[in-house]
Amino acid sequence: MNDAQANAGTTATVATEEHAGALRALHRALYDLWQLGGNALIGWMPTRGGLEVLTIPKIRLFNSKSLPRRVFAGDRLMGQQTFTEVADALGIQSVELRLDQPIGDGPNALPLAAIEPIFSRFAVSKIDYHAVILIDIVGFSRFSPEEQACQLATLEFALNIAIETAHEQGIHLDIDRSTTGDGFYVWNRDKGLAADINLFVALVMFLTYHSLLKGRVKIAAAVPTIRTAVSIGSHYGYRQPNRDGTRDAEYIVGDVTISLARLMQQTAAEQIVVGEFQRPDDQTGEMLSVDAFIRLVAQRLADIKGLSILGNPLQRFSLYLTGPRLADGSFGVQKLRIVDKHGFEHFGYNGKVNVFLESGETFYCGLQHVEPPAA
Repeated sequence: MNDAQANAGTTATVATEEHAGALRALHRALYDLWQLGGNALIGWMPTRGGLEVLTIPKIRLFNSKSLPRRVFAGDRLMGQQTFTEVADALGIQSVELRLDQPIGDGPNALPLAAIEPIFSRFAVSKIDYHAVILIDIVGFSRFSPEEQACQLATLEFALNIAIETAHEQGIHLDIDRSTTGDGFYVWNRDKGLAADINLFVALVMFLTYHSLLKGRVKIAAAVPTIRTAVSIGSHYGYRQPNRDGTRDAEYIVGDVTISLARLMQQTAAEQIVVGEFQRPDDQTGEMLSVDAFIRLVAQRLADIKGLSILGNPLQRFSLYLTGPRLADGSFGVQKLRIVDKHGFEHFGYNGKVNVFLESGETFYCGLQHVEPPAA
């Protein structure tokens, strides 16, 4: 099998109920190879009696140098040439798993497309460009445990409303999140430029709902004051499946999460910071600046029609970058420079969200301008 055939196989007919038992058995076999997260499953190929699998301890994986791209990226189903190259680069031998049903296009065979999503649960991926949000509750440690639980629940509520609203507008999101203790990292499991734009749109919706709740909920401590950082960058991703395959949490760590954490150290209460980044256009390959990307988000926001926010019809809302006031009364865009405790530099921009309701009410999320040293 070559790589073209391998990739084509992932679009084959999906599994039916008759395959469910065999796929559950496959999940359990892969779970055992995974060794409770001690190993990463790298790639696989179908064989006459099952599948060949490449697996390696994660400690070895993350301490290996100059690895081929396919170790962390692309389909886990590999053609013979790629499979051999990856095995040689890692210095490992494949393991064969025997299955009761053949793999392929036959009437009783397991489709290739049904195996790939099961196998990928046990792999480690690396994404070069992916949008991630960090939401942080200001002064969280000063609140009682009951207030902390209430505040986190309120953030979850506002985020869930934003996701549901986005879905109703035809904006696809497969949101995941992990807690930082006093907030969340939030990302879209979907990958690509459109998915990153959709996450920024969801952030605007979340901030809008959070702002309305803060102004209307009578219990002051129930809706926390937050600060927000968002950026696009690289990270590793891995999952935490359970033995029976019914639950699958995802975790991310890498340059983008580290950068967001460092930016957050200098982010003021109620501020929105957009990290400095470039990411390619999926169609043209052209590198998009932060400003160009934000313009694409603004276009997507402008397409949203007929939206009601907590019973308030929306006229429009916008996301933009800002800076100090200029001589003509307008506002420029200024890059912010932040030096973390280790002496490393991180750059970003001050962001604003403006919300205009049909009632004539207008409100704003973010700060007009915060003045750390400019780059």
